[in-house]
Amino acid sequence: MKRRLGLVLTAAVLAIIMPVTSAGANPRDDKSKVDERVKELQQEFEGLDEELARVIAERDAAEEKLPDAEAASKKADDALAEAIENDDAMAARLTSAQNAQKDLKTSIKDGAEEIDKHKTSAARIGRQAYQNSGITSDLAMLLQMAEGTSADGGIGRVDSAVRSQQRTIDNLSEQRAVNKNNEERLSGVTDEISDLKDEAAEAVLAKEAAQVDAKKKSDSLNDIISAKDDAEKTISDNKAETEEQLQKEQDEQDRLAKKVRDWEKEQEKKGKFVYGDGELANPAKGYPTTSPFGYRIHPITGAKKLHSGTDFGVPCGTPIRAAGDGIVVISGWTGGYGNRVVISHGKIKGDSIASTYNHNTDLKVHDGQKVKKGQVISDSGTTGASTGCHLHFEIMKNGGYVDPMPYIS
Repeated sequence: MKRRLGLVLTAAVLAIIMPVTSAGANPRDDKSKVDERVKELQQEFEGLDEELARVIAERDAAEEKLPDAEAASKKADDALAEAIENDDAMAARLTSAQNAQKDLKTSIKDGAEEIDKHKTSAARIGRQAYQNSGITSDLAMLLQMAEGTSADGGIGRVDSAVRSQQRTIDNLSEQRAVNKNNEERLSGVTDEISDLKDEAAEAVLAKEAAQVDAKKKSDSLNDIISAKDDAEKTISDNKAETEEQLQKEQDEQDRLAKKVRDWEKEQEKKGKFVYGDGELANPAKGYPTTSPFGYRIHPITGAKKLHSGTDFGVPCGTPIRAAGDGIVVISGWTGGYGNRVVISHGKIKGDSIASTYNHNTDLKVHDGQKVKKGQVISDSGTTGASTGCHLHFEIMKNGGYVDPMPYIS
């Protein structure tokens, strides 16, 4: 009874626990994480297409989940192997016990037949002894002995018969003892078989649950690997196009740097290369930095790429102000940087400093125009290779790109 109760409880526990332990993470949580990663990627890598950013985020999510999924699948496989081994062991024990039961039943049956034979033999020996001795009863034998008549022959035959009968009775008793012992062993083996059947049933349930769980874990792992492989193929397919786009942006940056350097040299020759007080201010004061200056590994090309400025999270149409006094070198469309304004601030602490303002919706200044610090020069936007309204702000020091924050903090 206790064993069967255990079986029921085992089945109930497996039914409740296995689906829970096999369940994956909440899909909504996964989507939120991917959405957040897409946003980060687009902030880190200007111009990164949202669809591609999502593919990258999904690949990253798959790579993040892969170790746990592999471990879970291996653990489920190990549990399945253990369950199969336990099931096989239980089946072997049950077969062994059933064979023992069969042998005992045969022994008991044979023993019972032997007992019957001994009974029959004992009765037959007794009858023949009395019949052959001429003594028809115990009383007759005593009378013969009292009368002095020779009864030696009859008594000897009776004595021999009694000894033979006693041996048969001894054998009968011994066989009965053996049979009784076998019956007790059979009872024990029968109880053991009953318990083993319950344990075997539990082992089967555990094995079936382990098989289901192992398959779920394996399917989950394969889904993750498949998602990762698909994402990597998409990324690979877009690598050449992305490299071309990045090269265009780099060429644009190089052209701008050269143009600014040439312009600054020309101004320096003219002796008109000091503007304002040499102090710069934040062009988007009050708005958060969404992507800092610095190098990072591009998620598609795998190449190290410089994010040449600081991004500020300004809404579309926000007035953008000049960081300092200066002269507008460029105001116009510049490919991936959209509507761009470049202002030279002249010499600041011995270095030629210029600032750039990118992805504007519209421009408020023109080439060669003198501007004052804080003057509105454009409205923010998302033109060029941009995926959302923001200001990409750069500082050029002697024609090279440097971290803007030390200049405007």
